[in-house]
Amino acid sequence: MLWEFLKEKMLSRPSSKMQEEDANITYEEAVIFAESFGKKLRTPCCAILCQSELAAALALLSCFAAGVTAVPLSFRYGEAHCKRILRKIRPSAMITDVGGELRVLHLDIAEKKQGTLEEWPAAILCTSGTTGEPKGVMLSEENFLTNIRDICKYFKIEETDRILICRPLYHCAVLTGEFLVSLVKGLDIFFAPEKFDPVGILKLLKQERISVLCGTPSFFRLLCRFAGVNGCFALVKQIAVSGECMGKVCAEMISRTFYNAYVYHVYGLTEASPRVAYLPPAYFGALPESVGIPLPSVQVKIIDAAGKTVPHGVEGELCIKGKNVMMGYYRDPELTAQVLGADGWLRTGDIASMNESGFIKIKCRKDHMIIRAGMNIYPQEIENMLLSDKRTYEVLAYAIPDAMSGQKIGIKIVGNYRNKNEVLQLCRELLPPYAVPSVIEIVDELLKNASGKVIRNGKT
Repeated sequence: MLWEFLKEKMLSRPSSKMQEEDANITYEEAVIFAESFGKKLRTPCCAILCQSELAAALALLSCFAAGVTAVPLSFRYGEAHCKRILRKIRPSAMITDVGGELRVLHLDIAEKKQGTLEEWPAAILCTSGTTGEPKGVMLSEENFLTNIRDICKYFKIEETDRILICRPLYHCAVLTGEFLVSLVKGLDIFFAPEKFDPVGILKLLKQERISVLCGTPSFFRLLCRFAGVNGCFALVKQIAVSGECMGKVCAEMISRTFYNAYVYHVYGLTEASPRVAYLPPAYFGALPESVGIPLPSVQVKIIDAAGKTVPHGVEGELCIKGKNVMMGYYRDPELTAQVLGADGWLRTGDIASMNESGFIKIKCRKDHMIIRAGMNIYPQEIENMLLSDKRTYEVLAYAIPDAMSGQKIGIKIVGNYRNKNEVLQLCRELLPPYAVPSVIEIVDELLKNASGKVIRNGKT
């Protein structure tokens, strides 16, 4: 079902291409390769670990063509992270390009196939912190197809567009929202080199005349710092921003720098394949902190601690329902039951509110909230205030356990500051007294995962 859909769309635009540095392949050639290579996959579940993202893309398509469950991995997260996923899922084979061309390795960690076919979905995407126990999100062909079709309805990209993919396909936002949607729309697809290099990305934007670009707010803030580079930003016509809460300052930087682009602020999570909501570009200037309205196939509600739906404007936990919602966590029924009720509603773990027009605003993750002397403090609000000062490049607010107040506030800040006292003075000027940090660290950069998303509390 999924492969036949992708194959039909790709063969309708056979000369569109995928490219990484000097290597490239047309859509028609990719279809032929995937079906041929897929015949080598005599296994129910196959990991994918490639140095090249183009190779990873072909490996994924081969799994889809063969009806084999794909388990994407990424070298960018390190050997230990990959090993944790392999121990969790225990696939019977791995596709890799280490040592040359794509090949299949048979793994001795595999378990015999058990249970029904429902245990072997189209893909298992692992989500957790870089140090935590991975959660294997099982996504069916219907999950992917539902989300792809919904995104294609609003994302106004065309076969004449050219997209630069800067993050690994390991991430669902990249796999579905960038790669698969681009295949369906017929775009030329370019994969950026592994190491994040703003200057290199700007060079590619101009060299390949890239018109579509996606990334996190942190990613775009870094690019915007190179706004003086002539001729790069005017080419970009469509932007999708996701992965972190975005403030007004970042939104203004994006609008000012990418002045020819329509900007979509979008929201999702792996468990939803991933897209849940999008903000139409017409509203980006007025409502930049909103992630907009739910996709056509997605229902949403916001609940309180007792599970009751809250009125418009009241904060609570965002819950979603639809055919894009995951099948469950791989071989973890207890965790599945915690977040996915018998009625199909998925608890996202995100604190949000929704106005009378149905526009959603994400405040923060429940487990990122800072509780100080009984008061709920959202770290992103502290960060957005400090980012309003031109000396601040990046900032991260976080909780520190405290016996007296429950939690104290710490910040890590990147910027043009001489000392901590200068930062503390800024905090006292911009923040209410209860939000002024007790611990200040001036750092060279914030720790980010391979998608450019800031790592909070050891979690991505």
